[in-house]
Amino acid sequence: MKFQHQPTTLLSLNYKKPFDLSHTLSFLRIRAIKGVEVVTEQSYSRTFRSDHAEGYFTVTDNPNKSCLELRIDCSDSACCTAISNRVRRMFDIDTDFSVINAHFGTRKLLRGGMIDGHVPRLPIAFDSFEFVIRAILGQQISVKAATTLAGRIAQNAKIETPARFPEGMDYFFPKPDELLAVDLTTIGATKTRQETLKTATQAISDGSVLLTKNQSPEDFHRDFSALKGIGDWTVSYVAMRGLGMKDSFPYSDLGVIKALTKGNKAPTKKEILTIAEQWRPYRSYATLCLWNQGVER
Repeated sequence: MKFQHQPTTLLSLNYKKPFDLSHTLSFLRIRAIKGVEVVTEQSYSRTFRSDHAEGYFTVTDNPNKSCLELRIDCSDSACCTAISNRVRRMFDIDTDFSVINAHFGTRKLLRGGMIDGHVPRLPIAFDSFEFVIRAILGQQISVKAATTLAGRIAQNAKIETPARFPEGMDYFFPKPDELLAVDLTTIGATKTRQETLKTATQAISDGSVLLTKNQSPEDFHRDFSALKGIGDWTVSYVAMRGLGMKDSFPYSDLGVIKALTKGNKAPTKKEILTIAEQWRPYRSYATLCLWNQGVER
């Protein structure tokens, strides 16, 4: 489908200080999908598509005006409102942290992961389906390895961007129906992982798994965990960063386990879940605090 290029749109997304964009960018930079996302120390950029538009955007900070500056280059300026809303959510601009900061500030296990007394903002994926694929690729391998595999998927799908797009933004990430047609045998993932990718993509394509933030965590867990190859870690991680559910808790995450380990004795699942009860209803943010204490996922 051919789209006509429209003038660049510049929007200001106001936030309440403190706002540490550099911390979020450092988290996203090592997870950026090659050819789709470009993350520097000062900016986040990526390609996007909808049914009616295609384009790319760049996010930078303007601390003097207490806002993120969002520059959108797309084929239909009517998409700018939707993109700006997704970017606000992506960088967790609208969360009221006063209650969470007060709640976690008295918790010894979490205080060390707060930044100058502020809970880290939750980096929510711009595209939920893309994140599902990223999470499945990340099962039992390093962040770097999973990121490499995601880049290979984008490259193999060959959904190329227009020549006017900046360097590094060469592809659009495939949609579910498009990914089903992609050859995954050459990306370097195990056969089991390839089958899980196909199973999840088909379930999302036919609607048996929904990627909406309006559903209950219980419904999402029931539907997503019913798929072969999808365990509790993947469900919790997608709920947390893919859908933006604020009380998701990946109890089996290695970073969480290490942060809660005393001496050489790792806590049991029951012990971890018991400890985490005191962090409800913000266990996703508690996870970020635990990760901040030296181990990232």
